[in-house]
Amino acid sequence: MNGISLRDYQQQVVEFVTKTLSTERHAAVEAPTGSGKTLMALISALSSRRDGEKILYLTRTNTQQEQVMSDLSRLSGSMRIKAVAMQGRGNLCLLYREIEGQKEFSSQSLSRFCSSRKRKVSMGFPDACRFFNPGIRTGEARSFFFDSYPTAEQTLKYGIEKQICPYEAIKFHMKEADLVVAPYAYYINRSVGDRLLYSMGVSRDKLIVVLDECHNLPDLARNTAGFDISVEAINRAEREVIAFGDRELEPRVRASDLLEMVRSAIIRMVSTLESDDRRIAFHDLLEEIMIGNRMNSNRVSSLFMYLNLLGEEIEEKMEADGKVPRSRTLSLASRLTAWENSDENQFAAILSREDEGTLQAVCMDPSETLSVLRESRTIHFSGTLEPFSAYARITGFEGIKKLRITGVFPENRKLSVYDKKLSSRYDDLDDDLLERMRTVISDLVIKTGRKTMIFFPSYSLMEQVLSLGFEFTMLAEERGLTQEEITELISDFRKNDFPLFAVAGGRLSEGMNFPGSQLEMVILAGIPYPKPDARNKAIQDYYDRVYGRGWEYSVTFPTSIKVRQILGRLIRSETDFGAGVILDHRASNFRQYIDGLYPAEDVVGECLKFFERFDGN
Repeated sequence: MNGISLRDYQQQVVEFVTKTLSTERHAAVEAPTGSGKTLMALISALSSRRDGEKILYLTRTNTQQEQVMSDLSRLSGSMRIKAVAMQGRGNLCLLYREIEGQKEFSSQSLSRFCSSRKRKVSMGFPDACRFFNPGIRTGEARSFFFDSYPTAEQTLKYGIEKQICPYEAIKFHMKEADLVVAPYAYYINRSVGDRLLYSMGVSRDKLIVVLDECHNLPDLARNTAGFDISVEAINRAEREVIAFGDRELEPRVRASDLLEMVRSAIIRMVSTLESDDRRIAFHDLLEEIMIGNRMNSNRVSSLFMYLNLLGEEIEEKMEADGKVPRSRTLSLASRLTAWENSDENQFAAILSREDEGTLQAVCMDPSETLSVLRESRTIHFSGTLEPFSAYARITGFEGIKKLRITGVFPENRKLSVYDKKLSSRYDDLDDDLLERMRTVISDLVIKTGRKTMIFFPSYSLMEQVLSLGFEFTMLAEERGLTQEEITELISDFRKNDFPLFAVAGGRLSEGMNFPGSQLEMVILAGIPYPKPDARNKAIQDYYDRVYGRGWEYSVTFPTSIKVRQILGRLIRSETDFGAGVILDHRASNFRQYIDGLYPAEDVVGECLKFFERFDGN
């Protein structure tokens, strides 16, 4: 592409994608962290675009969105690209922040609130939303979007400065844009995706979808399709219906009575658990309610429907009062109806002790949810797609052509080693093994003196090792940190030489950029296998039944992704160097997926020899 100098492997990727998409609908590329995946994906998509097509670039995090807009700005010197970065109303609506503060609302309720306010403005009541004004459509706003490639956060600041709605400004200019950057949730959910396409002015068959960090697709799809019903959610709905007057749903059955029936049924079911969770049948809840209250199934279903109508009425009242119309009653009623109608072949029903008792509908096969992507041409990019056959089948993109790029950075600048004696396997863990793990971590941190992150398979194991004590100051990821607290933790790590303890698969294990000396050693204190809980057992059983590959699809694939994502934090350029150390002999199961990984009797000694080569650098 004119004005942009591509490396040989980058040119190879662009040629592979454009050639593949000229005859096929989908192409996949695996390339290491730091290889310029975003730039390659953008150029590939732009080069493959046909007349009338637009590009939708899907990301999982704000950081990834920022990288896309930054690379688009680089490309703008050689070609004219109109692009906007979209986020949800919850992040961009200025009015609801004033009215409701920083509470969380569903996208549906916030959309309804917004539509109501806009309708009032159009009827001649501008005070209904002072941010929904003609400033959204000015030439100045157009120039802001298409000349400066702002991130969604920058658009928020612009909206505050100009007193215009950032969300509506993005939507208005989206129709003119060649490319839209958006979160995955904005498209994987079909109904939400329909609204996005309407704003873009394009149909699915005229769309190229770029899937950034596409290894996350299975989890994203399962989270989109699945749902849960907890005792805590019932309690919140009960408080709402009582505040609304606790109306009768039918003679002698008030809303709170029905909620008590459901709550009692779940609590009785939980009382029979012999472990933290187990798989049940979806109809078990309905039967427990029927038996406990001497009702037939038709009457219970009718009560669910009446509860749904009450929730809608509560939302209408909230909307009339000028509030965001979010009803916890409606949310619960919708989930009860969905639970009643769930397909046992597609979902697993899990009962657990969480939140005083929780029912979870787990999507076992995400490929159906991801079918929305297969209606467009797609480009899959990730640094971790092996085993690729598992990725292709789990996501439903069987037969997709794939290119794997290796050898981007000098192999002698990265060490990948695992300890032959240690293990994080639950049955192996005892006081002696925990102490040995603590000692190895301590020796690695102190003796190498390198900037280090230590990842554990779980918070539980991390807390056990931390409780043994260390002779140095450290930073540690804690459960339930807010985004602001995560940002502050990362900032402290960048500024100081303290090692950072974190959890594999958590918010620090991917998507973070630590170039050069900001990160020189990564320790993985155990293999982050999925928990052997009822949820994961159900997924494994499903793939065993359908494909005969349950362990590979439900255990090997997600574990390989986590391990490679963590080790991939180390090398982001030709001048970077670093050591990746796995403190678990079961790393041998993943040697075919991790280039250069080998076992060692003394991982500390191996790291010291490795870093000696770079002393003085």
